[in-house]
Amino acid sequence: MLEWIRNLLIFLVVFCGLILFHELGHFLAARYFGIRVTEFGIGFPPRMLRLGKWRETEFTLNWLPFGGFVRPAGEDDPTVPNGLASAPPLQRIVVLAAGSLTNVMVAFLLFWFGFTTGWPDTVVVARVEPNSPAAAAGLLADDVVQQVGGTSIHTPQQLADITYSNLGQPLTLQVERAGENLKIGMTPRESWPAGQGPLGIGMTWKLTTYNMARAATRAASELGNQAREVLMLPVRLVRQQVNASDLRFVGPVGIKAINDQAVNVSVELGAIFPLLQFVGIINLMIAITNLLPLPALDGGRIMFVLLEFLRGRRIAPETEGRVHFIGMALLITLMVVLVYQDISNPLVLQ
Repeated sequence: MLEWIRNLLIFLVVFCGLILFHELGHFLAARYFGIRVTEFGIGFPPRMLRLGKWRETEFTLNWLPFGGFVRPAGEDDPTVPNGLASAPPLQRIVVLAAGSLTNVMVAFLLFWFGFTTGWPDTVVVARVEPNSPAAAAGLLADDVVQQVGGTSIHTPQQLADITYSNLGQPLTLQVERAGENLKIGMTPRESWPAGQGPLGIGMTWKLTTYNMARAATRAASELGNQAREVLMLPVRLVRQQVNASDLRFVGPVGIKAINDQAVNVSVELGAIFPLLQFVGIINLMIAITNLLPLPALDGGRIMFVLLEFLRGRRIAPETEGRVHFIGMALLITLMVVLVYQDISNPLVLQ
């Protein structure tokens, strides 16, 4: 019971923090350009309660816990003074993109803090299965994997990605064994017994702690790697490098399940990096998702600003408003469907 309460409280902090920082980015950018903001909302309406008011902005808590919003004055009406729609196009784009940029900054800071406190940066062979390519090549438990095919290895996922991309192709692993560097060649098999993988090894890692400067470099690299994973997923699906059946969209309930696993692993290991990595990745995915050129999302609104710039005239505010209203309705419907899916068919994590 105490574990459930702990995980719920951490999830609420994480989820509300995601929304808060995203909307804070919009809010601060709008205020910087002198654009009035009438409401700063956590969750979507209907309104649950009014938290207070600062200057011209009401702060509210709303019933639908699927996100949040900043309501600038004149969002779709260019006749409103000091409103969003009356601001120059570049200012509008900055305000609309500021939420996602803030999430990216938060992800970087979380990764940076993780590298200063200890991050899994060394891949170690935990076990070698009999009659596997690794066993035949002479790989041993406790070997430290440094490189594969000339690529430096920092995580088990890196090694797995390279292995699965080279099934049936010879690979050279550089490992450290008792202080000695060795090069070991092997070929990932194209079929394997359940639970063994192409090489037939189990992997673990050791924590490495970095100074602040080096941690910043590693955090930037981690940020780039995670962003690449998200952006390349459609390409990998088309190339059949990932099975569509292995993927699943999740809503807040599913995200909580993943959050609970990250918290439990952090507690079990006595290291905070699993939780930091999870929250950092979620921030990054929120940033990328919100920049998609879809109605109601920040990217959809940016698309309308760019169309205005290219056409030399504004699209009718009524038309844009209707498009975003439909987009918001579809978005809320999707969230409800995902919540129903997560409850009726709970996410099972290994």
